[in-house]
Amino acid sequence: MDSHNLDVEAARKLVDALSRQLKDAETNGPKLSELRAEVETLKDILNGPNAQHSWIADRLSSIERAFEHAAVELLADGIKAGQYIAEIGRILGAR
Repeated sequence: MDSHNLDVEAARKLVDALSRQLKDAETNGPKLSELRAEVETLKDILNGPNAQHSWIADRLSSIERAFEHAAVELLADGIKAGQYIAEIGRILGAR
């Protein structure tokens, strides 16, 4: 992964969409709470004055792992983890 070629604008759009969808999710399990926290951390990084691509890439990878762990909880709320995992991979240039 080359974090220098990271699509920051795509990451912002992804975080905004995720944040809205997770806010509306009815499930409140620990895995979903972890995912919400990761998304909020990335949102803070993206809105900060010194958002480094390596930090964004690290948070996206953490969100990807959190999605993989919370897939069942998310599906119960109609959130399709695979769709977001694919977008994260595209942003990171891994897929």
